[in-house]
Amino acid sequence: MIINFKGAKTYIGTGGKSLDNTKKTLCFLHGSGQNHLSFIQQARFFAYKGYSVIAPDMPAHGFSDGNPCKSIKENADWISDLLVDLKLKNVVVIGHSQGCLVALELNRILKSTLEALIFVAGSNEIPVNKFLLDLSKENPQKASQMMVTWGHGIDGDMSINKWPGHSHYGEGNNIMCMNKSTALRYDLHSCNDYSDGIDAAKNIKVPALAVLAKNDQMTPLKSGLKFVELIKNCETHTLDCGHFLPSERPMELNSIINSFLLKLK
Repeated sequence: MIINFKGAKTYIGTGGKSLDNTKKTLCFLHGSGQNHLSFIQQARFFAYKGYSVIAPDMPAHGFSDGNPCKSIKENADWISDLLVDLKLKNVVVIGHSQGCLVALELNRILKSTLEALIFVAGSNEIPVNKFLLDLSKENPQKASQMMVTWGHGIDGDMSINKWPGHSHYGEGNNIMCMNKSTALRYDLHSCNDYSDGIDAAKNIKVPALAVLAKNDQMTPLKSGLKFVELIKNCETHTLDCGHFLPSERPMELNSIINSFLLKLK
């Protein structure tokens, strides 16, 4: 659906169902240079499981207008305000990569409305090397292509996919090309500059789930495992794939998330 939010056109994926703020809401937060399509296999699945689903395109991403957020905290404030605007309660926040950092900050902001946190291919910190930071400014398309290549596991390299006719690299590149040219640069700098993850993780009091990737080259498994140790109550799973876990292992991820959500009821 499309709304006018903070004076800008804002697109929100709902999984093909009308938004219902009387239901438990799953809020999917995309990663750097991504948009709502990153979670297309999850949004539709859970919308048809009876949940209310929102997968917003952050400002300057996908079909949303506006200027990109310049920090993780600014992203979190934007999402928090969106939840208030949509009158959503009983929210489960599900972040991928950069979205995990935003989820950490939302844990600080949201009080009675936050029910649980789910981290997909995440960590409490996501440092970005200077080469990629510079390239995201000088040649964002090239930077995007490199991220798509690094981000996928062997299935992407070998064009192995359970979706008929689907290409991991093709989808990845097309998604990243949908954003404004400045979006990736601000996303990567936001990740690189974020330094409050340790304290934020230690302060999580709601149930948490982390689904990590064995062959993740962008948020390495060892970083993710250190991250979950900071959280008091975090169920953890590791899947055999790369960083783009929602599209590389959609059925497995959906099953894990579904089982976790059923425990909350």
